[in-house]
Amino acid sequence: MGYYDLAVRLVNIRARIPQIKMEKTISELGRGEILALNYLSANENEAYPKDMSKALMLTTARIAAILKSLEKQGLITRTPDLEDSRQVLVRLTETGIIQIEERREKVIQTTAKMLEALGKDDAEAYVRIQEKLTELGTIWR
Repeated sequence: MGYYDLAVRLVNIRARIPQIKMEKTISELGRGEILALNYLSANENEAYPKDMSKALMLTTARIAAILKSLEKQGLITRTPDLEDSRQVLVRLTETGIIQIEERREKVIQTTAKMLEALGKDDAEAYVRIQEKLTELGTIWR
């Protein structure tokens, strides 16, 4: 089977992925406010908005709107950077840390069950391939 035919199969599979509980649960970490909280959590609980915009592939206006909402909810703070007062540093609050940790734990538990259903070898292969695709994705941006 050629790469084109494999691509057709993959596109057809991906069309059905939202119906899979694990994928639906994981994808929740990749949307809107949860995406921003997850990014901050993965980056030692702080980041610059411009870095978030670039990494998350969202406009600076979208990031600003998300951060405004998160700040209103008490999940983040925005303060001037002490080293460069022109920059704003976004930090998770304790409440924000707790909320994203609880959300991530639920996702991890659901994902672990799905990976267990795949079996050790297939689960390890799946994760390895996802890691490789992620690495390739950073090259093709």
